Formats: sequence, structure tokens, C-alpha cells
Amino acid sequence: MYSDSQVMNATVASTSETSLGSIQIPAGRQYVITSLWCGGVGGTYRIEVDTYPSMNGQYVQNQGDPTNIGPSIKTDTNLAISGPATLSGYITNTASTSTSCNLQVNYIDSAGATN
Repeated sequence: MYSDSQVMNATVASTSETSLGSIQIPAGRQYVITSLWCGGVGGTYRIEVDTYPSMNGQYVQNQGDPTNIGPSIKTDTNLAISGPATLSGYITNTASTSTSCNLQVNYIDSAGATN
């Protein structure tokens, strides 16, 4: 087991929900999502997991500045996802200012060492 993170990113110039990307969880592995952080120009974001079709997963953006990532403003979670699965991220901004928006997903990977 080890901790890891991935960042989804897209340049968004809209107030409509926009995809930031996705993370593939491989078969035979489990990712425990421990925290999320998302920044755009203000608004909301959500995550979607294809194996949890009834999950809401909507949160308020942690920061109106997509470059100001700090440990004190993350959203703590405890979401175990067994692969194969896909975690997708979406953002809805409050303004249509063209902005590079980021969603950082921190997780614990169940995989052991391979060497």
C-alpha cells in the first residue's frame, strides 16, 4: 500500500459543467480516496465513479484560485473504489473566465511493491 495523487486539468471558459478528466483504477486494485482539492474561478465540482451509479459526489470548490493548493483547504473523504473502475471529475464555474482548472485526487493504492 502507498499514498499517491493524480491531477485532472482542463481549461474552462464556461459556466456549464465541464469534464476535467478521469482516473482508471486497475482490476485487482483498490484506491481509497482520502481527500480532494479543486480550484477554478469559484463554484462547484463533482466526482463520478462508474461502479457507484447512485453517488452524488458534489462539493464546493476549495479555492477560487486554481494554483493555490494548501493542505488546510482540502476536502477529506473516505471512498474505497475497487477496480476495474473509472473515477471522473467535473467542474462548474460561477464565471466564464478562461481558466486552467485543477482537481487533485489523493488516494491510497492497495498495490504492493513490484521490485
